[in-house]
Amino acid sequence: MDAGLLSETQLRSALAEQRKWGGKLGLTLVQMGYVDESSMVHALSRQLAIPTVDLEQHTASAAALQALRADIAERYTVFPIAADPATKTLTVATADPTNVEAFQELAFHCGQRLQVVVSSASSIERAIRRHYHGEVTSTTATPLSFGMDEPTFELAPPAESAPVSMAVRAASAALTQPGRETELTQRVEELTQQVAGLERMVAQQARSLRAMLELLETRGLVTRDDYLAKVR
Repeated sequence: MDAGLLSETQLRSALAEQRKWGGKLGLTLVQMGYVDESSMVHALSRQLAIPTVDLEQHTASAAALQALRADIAERYTVFPIAADPATKTLTVATADPTNVEAFQELAFHCGQRLQVVVSSASSIERAIRRHYHGEVTSTTATPLSFGMDEPTFELAPPAESAPVSMAVRAASAALTQPGRETELTQRVEELTQQVAGLERMVAQQARSLRAMLELLETRGLVTRDDYLAKVR
């Protein structure tokens, strides 16, 4: 909010979503599209005075990879970037540097002291796939990466005919009568929860689609021309 990237209304909406579904507030903000991963990483870095790392440009050391098994890195969504055998210190990239309990468990598993730096969850997952499993990865595919603009739509209210307008006014008058305001409030809350559930489902489907496009592109199973031919 201090950086002007998030409004108070958006924060309240994200907090409500977090209370409903659980999870980390930062991830909820990203999933709802209020901030991007890069902004979240830099905000955490400034707030906690922890350095960031660009895993797309970073070359992992063999000693760091040997110090942390792939299944452990995947379980805690961390990636080892440096190891110091002299001090038995392992530096790992994480998207959640506030999860002290997880780092205590991680230090126990690898038998070393931990230092943390901040990176985005998606770049950590790509680094794990690239360095541990030998996959060829790229940044998440989006319509813009294929040379397309993603269309947006605004829903305009339908024009009111006289009978409909009268019915709406009658219903509004009835709902504002004593004893009906509570019913209206409950109905609005139910609809808000339904909309939030739909938004969450759509966000999950969008993430799945982007991951699938990324995988198909990196494995050479789909090209930009193929994609454009299908969606146009």
